[in-house]
Amino acid sequence: MRRLVLSMLAALCLTAWAAAFFLLRSQSDSGEIDLPTLMVLPSLTSTDTPAPTLPSTLTPTPTATSTTTPTETPLPTIIPTLSERVLTFTVIMPGVVVPPRPTDYPYGTTLLYEPPQPVEPLPDATDTAPPFFGWYSFESDYPMVQYAPPWTPRLSQFASRGQYHRTETAYSTASFIFEGEGLRVRYVAAQNMGMFEIVVDGIVIDTIDAYADGLAFPTTAVYFVGNGVHRLEIRAIGRKHSASEGYVVGLDAIHIWRGDANTLIIPPPALTFTPTLSPQPAARIQLVGAPPTVQPTGTPIPPRIITAEVVIAYDENGNRTVDPAEGVAGISVRVVEMNTNRVIASGFTDERGYVAFEVVTDAPAQIVVPYFGRAWTLQRGNNSAAPAYTLLLTPGNQPGLIP
Repeated sequence: MRRLVLSMLAALCLTAWAAAFFLLRSQSDSGEIDLPTLMVLPSLTSTDTPAPTLPSTLTPTPTATSTTTPTETPLPTIIPTLSERVLTFTVIMPGVVVPPRPTDYPYGTTLLYEPPQPVEPLPDATDTAPPFFGWYSFESDYPMVQYAPPWTPRLSQFASRGQYHRTETAYSTASFIFEGEGLRVRYVAAQNMGMFEIVVDGIVIDTIDAYADGLAFPTTAVYFVGNGVHRLEIRAIGRKHSASEGYVVGLDAIHIWRGDANTLIIPPPALTFTPTLSPQPAARIQLVGAPPTVQPTGTPIPPRIITAEVVIAYDENGNRTVDPAEGVAGISVRVVEMNTNRVIASGFTDERGYVAFEVVTDAPAQIVVPYFGRAWTLQRGNNSAAPAYTLLLTPGNQPGLIP
């Protein structure tokens, strides 16, 4: 059966081949026979045109199929914002060394913009011998701290080393001579404290209001005063806070900073602004009417009550002091206006050599003792303490010669 099928297929193939051969032969005009052949064609693209072939051949003609050309899709544009780090460069240059530039300062010098802040507790200068370098505390009882007039020492467990000095006298001072660049003052604050000034080399660098609701021992800011020896004055100025109960000023300690030879403070330059004049258009102002201009007038000084005491005594024992029974009686004493030489008061000393005056005047006056040719300018003080003037006669003046 298998052989029969193969035989039939072979016969059919030969018949088909023969029929094609005779058909092509009959259609040819030149007598040439075109045998069907197989060709290798190049790959076709969407733009290639297939070559035409004779329709009489059995060569299969490929059909060109257009291919889809891919198109680029634009990516969304990314706009960086200030909150995003877009790109960071780190450049490493091995072998590249930047040589240091020479400066005007010696090698090893430490440059600071301001004195360093102190760290409590500070060493006590009383327990250390000079010179002092770094921060040191000079207590209020340090021997070099001078008070004029004397301040009162007080004890307090909250004070530095348990003690501070205070004063109630206006315009009293505490002075201290030191060497250093930095300064800080530890003072007393309370409900009865007033104001004081911090003066360095005669220049007021700060004014402190020491009023507080309760007792405290604060410190001022750190002041840069420059290199060298300086004079510090803590000066009471007789002013106070509106809620304060007094004018007391208290000093607890003085803090000084001094740098060594390898430390140098160079403060940053202060920015100064120079005002410039801008031309302004002239304003057209016409004065229509106004009240009359008040002319300044001199205000006379109001008269005041001036009191004075005069003592004239014969210094018999030569001790330069008025002793009992040394007063000289009956000596004429007068109060004279200096501008007009007018006598506004006069009197005689009693058996104690004493005479007192109380005059009302607005002019400068002086006390005159005509017999001895002595005169004093009368001070215009307050009424609480009358100024006293004493005239001591030397032993050469015998009492019998005095009328």
